[in-house]
Amino acid sequence: MSHPKPSEKRKGLGAGIIAFGVVFALFSLLFRPHTVGAFALATALSLFAGAVIRVMAQGLDVSPTVKTPESLQKVQGNTGDPDVDALLEKGRGMIAEIRAENDRIPDSSLSDKLEKLENLCAEVFRAVYDKPAKAPQIRKFMDYYLPTTLKMVRGFRTLDERGITGAQAQDARRRIGDALDVVIHGCQRLLENLYRDDVLDLTTDIDVLEQMLKRDGLTESDLERAAAQAREAARIDAEANRISRERAARGNVSAQGGQASATATLPNDRT
Repeated sequence: MSHPKPSEKRKGLGAGIIAFGVVFALFSLLFRPHTVGAFALATALSLFAGAVIRVMAQGLDVSPTVKTPESLQKVQGNTGDPDVDALLEKGRGMIAEIRAENDRIPDSSLSDKLEKLENLCAEVFRAVYDKPAKAPQIRKFMDYYLPTTLKMVRGFRTLDERGITGAQAQDARRRIGDALDVVIHGCQRLLENLYRDDVLDLTTDIDVLEQMLKRDGLTESDLERAAAQAREAARIDAEANRISRERAARGNVSAQGGQASATATLPNDRT
């Protein structure tokens, strides 16, 4: 069976709830149950219909072949180093286990986090697959962080499957969700650290390239850039002076117009 996306899980759950309500309402209208047995029958039929519609809304993969998940496709094959290959094989198994647990957990919020964790783990293993020398950097991640995370997720799923709803169980669910956020952040930091040397090498290559271009006269010189900046500054200053002169001229015209108007209105002193 293919791995349902979180959006498909939410869609299926919503469709199942609607189907339950519709079937229960129709049964009540048609048969008007008045006994406990009749209500139990209506509830059972409604639950069955809701479950069927939920599965149909999520979608079923009826193909006989099992498609390799995209996250696992990134780390297929061997590197030739037995130790690294064993590490990657263990990583592939953990990704498959994360996916399997996600399939069994209906909680959409936790499902989103597990899918993100799965993809981050695949990227971590891919970094090691591309450069096996990075394998020692993920030993602790493989030996402690991922196994502990999977243990927590199994505990969350067990609480749901057994219908445990006490205050302590709810607190445990919340803390597991919070812990997954921390693990995801840790995976992101680990991934950044794995590629830190690559980024540094790339930056060094860029610096060397720029220096070689300057040496061969294929880039704009510092003197040319300074001259261009000076010309731009002079242009801006000239434009500012022009605007200032225009404003001053308009002010003088307005003042002269006011004086002329005042002279025209003076009374005639001749008797």
